Amino acid sequence: MKRVAFAVAGLALVVGVIVLRDTGGSDSTLPTAPPPPTKLKPYVAEQVLVPSPQSRPATPTGVVARGGHHKIQLNWAGDAPAYEVRWGERTKLVTRQGTQLNGLVNDREQQIEIRAVDSFGQRSQPARTTATPRADSAPYTFVDRFDAPDEPDLQRWRLAKRTDCARATSGDEDDHDRLIISSSCGTRAVTLRSRTPFVRSDDESRVVIETDAPSTGGKLLLDLVPGPVSVQGDPVPPNTIRATVSTDPSGNSVVELVPNGTAVKALPAALPGVTVRWEIVLTKDGTQLVRDGDVVATSPFVPQWHEATALFGFAALAGDRIRAGVDLIGYRTAKADAPPAVPTPQVRVDGPASVSSNPIANVTGGQLRIALIPSRESEPLTAVRINGVVVPLRPAVEGTPWKPGAEFPAVADLPKEAFTDNVNVQLVTEERIQVTHTDVELTGPTNPPQRQSGTPLVDAKPLLADPVPEVLDASGQPIENGAAFNRGRVVLEIRINALDSSVAGLAGFEIRLDGTHVATVPTTADGPAAAGRWRISLNTAAMTPGAHAVEVRAFSTDSDVHPETGYVPFLLKP
Repeated sequence: MKRVAFAVAGLALVVGVIVLRDTGGSDSTLPTAPPPPTKLKPYVAEQVLVPSPQSRPATPTGVVARGGHHKIQLNWAGDAPAYEVRWGERTKLVTRQGTQLNGLVNDREQQIEIRAVDSFGQRSQPARTTATPRADSAPYTFVDRFDAPDEPDLQRWRLAKRTDCARATSGDEDDHDRLIISSSCGTRAVTLRSRTPFVRSDDESRVVIETDAPSTGGKLLLDLVPGPVSVQGDPVPPNTIRATVSTDPSGNSVVELVPNGTAVKALPAALPGVTVRWEIVLTKDGTQLVRDGDVVATSPFVPQWHEATALFGFAALAGDRIRAGVDLIGYRTAKADAPPAVPTPQVRVDGPASVSSNPIANVTGGQLRIALIPSRESEPLTAVRINGVVVPLRPAVEGTPWKPGAEFPAVADLPKEAFTDNVNVQLVTEERIQVTHTDVELTGPTNPPQRQSGTPLVDAKPLLADPVPEVLDASGQPIENGAAFNRGRVVLEIRINALDSSVAGLAGFEIRLDGTHVATVPTTADGPAAAGRWRISLNTAAMTPGAHAVEVRAFSTDSDVHPETGYVPFLLKP
């Protein structure tokens, strides 16, 4: 995209850039606001200069299409701020040179067109390709492709979360044949636990996950724990293998492999919504972390254990929300099966004793899994009371330290009195100990099919990105924070960009100076834009000295998408 420059007299100062996201909400007692506009008419006040569309963007080149199970991955080259991808009667807008099409029928060829989209909505000529989704035929001793109508299968999986802030469900719309982990738990990992044990074979063993996590600004944790642990905390339990993939908001990723791991290859930038295949590989010589067939980290650690619990963790960075798609989890190990499962009871910690509990039929055994954090130096907790019966409590992994501020995973065998739909747990101690997680496993001779229905907590609907305005000097550089500038012409730069798997169509934006409407810039020349950078020339010569502010409000072509607003204050010299 060409950048439009203006002659600028005087200096400009950015005192600070404040971006505000409207959060919505409603009150039935208030009048209903009119829907936001989806079409904008151009408007320019006196002494304001706005850019106009230039030549159309170049057609994307170097398109590569790869078919997978119910999906097609696409990559291409180009320098446009956004791209439109069309397949069948579907379209999506993306802001990176790659995307993934989900929810496709295997063995049905797809005709695909990719167009570059500039900041005014102008389209290039299309780059065309074809691809066919195909099922994965790789051999596994255990595998789940999560393409049943209701997921997950509770015979195979449990979702561990410290509060009711996350869900594991079938996806909606194009994600209908994937498992979706959605969470508003912030930086604490939500853990998908396999009930099927990971049993090492004599030579090479591996656990595989295909997922689009971590997206931009998130973490993916892969654990093999030699004990009955349900959550992923710190410190890592002894003799546990943990691979952590962390991605910053710009898509830059780093990996960590413990114990004693070394990163051996830099990771490519993450593409939002695109599935990556991660593998932990155990050999006679050590441990490897593999990304899409490339070894990215190694460790000399060779575990002495024969069996482990496989945990898959998903976390956001900086308290954001996450929505992660999982296409496959599998083992290439010795053969193992999940134990028969019966309905999962409700667990209460220090709940009222008066709550009634009803027996669950066909239960042959049970186990309490609990995570504790002691508040001070004390003797380890060695017993808990479960439905009124005191039972021993032991470390889930031998050698785990009991120390203040550290999460301690523990386990207790359930008495028969706890084979009920409500299980009350009480700590047998006078010490202050925080319980961060509990779950109960009941097993029985029957194996009825159990599925988890529901909808994801985090919606997949594309949204607008926040507009980020900034005041620049004559050379196009931001002014040092804190200094007032002379009155005259200044340049307002507006940036709209998003790192999402798809974004809502941008109809354009309005600019207000101290509350006065000074410009409207439509961005729908051939269709909606999605991202871009614009430079607006403003005349501040007639304005009074002191503090002023610019407000930029962006609108979508979809009336259901909420407008987004950005602000920038500035100071004028006397």
